[in-house]
Order: sequence, then structure tokens, then C-alpha cells
Amino acid sequence: MTEFRGKPAYRQLAETLRRRIESGEIPNGAALPSAAELMSEFGVSSTVVKNGISLLRGDGLVVGHQGKAVFAQYPPDVPVPPWATPVIDAARDLADLVQKITEGGPVEFGKAQRALEAWRAAGEQLPESLRTPAES
Repeated sequence: MTEFRGKPAYRQLAETLRRRIESGEIPNGAALPSAAELMSEFGVSSTVVKNGISLLRGDGLVVGHQGKAVFAQYPPDVPVPPWATPVIDAARDLADLVQKITEGGPVEFGKAQRALEAWRAAGEQLPESLRTPAES
């Protein structure tokens, strides 16, 4: 990258391409510039390009086809992990209950208890890496 902005070059490259994809400058389904073109435009190595594209792939913003190119994919196609839906549903139920409490409305004890149980059960389905607090 021609300018140091406090972030690794591959992240800067990914952010620039992300903006281009989200703005439509690189339309959905269109091929991204080749690795050689990106290396030339940004003044970076092939490793920087590969790592930047890898970030976009992880976010579902691009899809590669072996021997062809890497194509923009917007909106991103990110698969929902199986544990996410129960967590989201339980969080919504708890948020509704908290809203009722803050508004001074009546809260049915049984409904509150079921919502809390659903939240705890959903938490048990999370991958271990998400259940264990990160160490500093």
C-alpha cells in the first residue's frame, strides 16, 4: 500500500475492495481485478492480495472459481450456523420481557421462566470457543 494507515496492508486492501463491492462499483457477480492487477494498483505482494481476498471470502463478499476468477457477491452469502437461530429467538424473547419490565407492564412469571430457560439452553448449543471467555 502506498500509505500506512495503522492497519496491515491486506486489511486495507480488503476494506477498499469491500467498499467497492458494497457501493456497486464492483457489481454483484462481476469479477474482481486479477491478482496481478491488484498487486500493481496497490503496490503490494501476492501474499497481501491473497490474504485480503481471504478476508472477503470469510465475510461472504466474494466467491472464487478455480481457474477462472474471484467474483463479487453482494449482499454477502453467509451461511447461518445451526446454533444461531435459537440464540437469536431466545434473545428476542428476553428483550421483549425486559421491554415490558421497563415500561412497567405485567410480566407473566411462567413466560419469563421459559424465556430464561430457552436462553440458557441456546447458550449450551454454542461452540466451545464462544462459551469460554477469552483470556487477556
